[in-house]
Amino acid sequence: MRVRRLWIENLRGIRQLDWVLPIEQRLIALVGPGDSGKSTILDAIHYLLGDRWSIPFADTDFFGVNVDDPIVIKALLIDIPASLRKDTAFGLWLSGVDQDGEPQQDPEDEFEPALIVQLTVDASLEPRWSVVRLDGTEQFLTSSQRRAFSTFKVDDRTDAQLRWSRNSPLGRMSSEDGGERDALAAASRAAREALVDHENSSLADLAARVQDRTNQIGGGSFTDIKPGLDTSRSAMGAALALYEDVIPLTSFGLGSRRLTSLAVQQLAAGARSVAVVDELESGLEPHRAVRLLNYLLSDDGYSQVLVTTHSPVIVEQAQIENLATVQSQAGIVTVTSLGDASEPMLRVRRSRPSSLLARRVVVAEGKTEHGLLIECIEAWDANRASMGLSTSAGEGLAIQDGMGGSEVAPRVQALADLGFVVAGFLDNDDRSIDAAVGAAEAAGAPMIRWDHGCKTETQICSQLSAKGLTAFIKLGVHQRSSEDTVLQDLNAVDPSKPVPSLDVEDWLILNFTLEEARDRIAAGSVNRKWFKEVEGGRVLGRWIVKNYESAQLSATVAHLEEVRALVYPDDAESPVEAGDEPDDA
Repeated sequence: MRVRRLWIENLRGIRQLDWVLPIEQRLIALVGPGDSGKSTILDAIHYLLGDRWSIPFADTDFFGVNVDDPIVIKALLIDIPASLRKDTAFGLWLSGVDQDGEPQQDPEDEFEPALIVQLTVDASLEPRWSVVRLDGTEQFLTSSQRRAFSTFKVDDRTDAQLRWSRNSPLGRMSSEDGGERDALAAASRAAREALVDHENSSLADLAARVQDRTNQIGGGSFTDIKPGLDTSRSAMGAALALYEDVIPLTSFGLGSRRLTSLAVQQLAAGARSVAVVDELESGLEPHRAVRLLNYLLSDDGYSQVLVTTHSPVIVEQAQIENLATVQSQAGIVTVTSLGDASEPMLRVRRSRPSSLLARRVVVAEGKTEHGLLIECIEAWDANRASMGLSTSAGEGLAIQDGMGGSEVAPRVQALADLGFVVAGFLDNDDRSIDAAVGAAEAAGAPMIRWDHGCKTETQICSQLSAKGLTAFIKLGVHQRSSEDTVLQDLNAVDPSKPVPSLDVEDWLILNFTLEEARDRIAAGSVNRKWFKEVEGGRVLGRWIVKNYESAQLSATVAHLEEVRALVYPDDAESPVEAGDEPDDA
């Protein structure tokens, strides 16, 4: 069984979702910024298709805490097992679905048989499960009937799956042959010693199966998992649980417990189960998280797996067609598969996968601009934190190196098309990229560029006085570690007209114009790559921040304020007041 289409209304942060799942993908990894609704989507699927007989809904589970609008979770299910298509099960309630995922009243020859299942919760907070049809008829669903959907969820609440109880997966599997009844009866009389007598029972066989499956997933290197008496919950009495030698699995780390929980629940659900895993990487080292991803992709025991992740490693290592972005605008949630991702999006995924986990993205032209923005944002963050306002991290910002001016606009457009709040930050000296810049802007993404014809260095130098230019040269000395080297850099620009020193006032005495001095220094810094690394960009950024209110940097600062407006949407543009000459580095 698989979910072909999912509708959600008024559940937590989701006011409305209508998602047609890609039929060709068995595993879907939901990525996107925090609070976009990823975990709520998984919860909705588990609430709807899991076998919990009661869910403690509260007023806060309603979108906007408005209980007047009911919660509705509805799924269109396909690949219905033959046992569920019988008239004694759901055969008389089957609908159809066409190739586009649109439901149809009946499962006619041209339509695939499908089942529409719905969960509603109104102001009474009582959940109601039912099978529905397009004509409005419905039939109530019990928890035992929902168990046939073979759907389970893996999250941080793992300990219940590692113990035998009436409703736990281990308990359900053991109840088929009564294996746990004898063991628990004996345990109540003789505690741990009683389990020795049952060492070769069906419980031990089941524990061995769990061990094999857990080791396959990458949960650990277990060698002696067996039933044991878990006395860690002494207030509730002893409980039969899984042990590795003499240590209960409930005492292992979170990652190992989660993976064992996955193994147990999948064994209980049986073949062709549906698994939802929130935060796939939780508690796992990168290599184990990647192993789990690959295992879920290859294991035919699952008909469908839906996971969420905030791990750039998973985003990078997953097959692109298995990724889907989640975006929310005022509660309207959109899920977009990356199966048809453009080449620029593929490059974003490879070079900066964390961008797909952000709420706001700035694509900087190169390392210089990247480093410059890092320094500015750190200063802006410190100022906002002092006023009790959010920082860039709280706003979900990611900055990425676009790796060249021709690459910025395509990356920005690709992210904008997926619904990201994104902007480009780049030079303005290359006319060959103007068309691509215009296309990105047409997609709704601001493209923040220096003044016409300017690179970063020429932009900064464009308004500097002689004293300001001399201070800029000192930044170059800091980077090049030698005054003689910097002097050679400047004279290499035009050997026919050498400069006498690193003090621009001396140049003016020799009939250099201020404009010539600006051009010479900008060209020397660019040609000799004074600031062409991230650290060099940070040097520039620190100097700009230090002199942020200097009138000589007003044009530069005006463009940086455009970036700030994107990073902090609640931040009014700050005035740029005239100040003194720029300070030295």
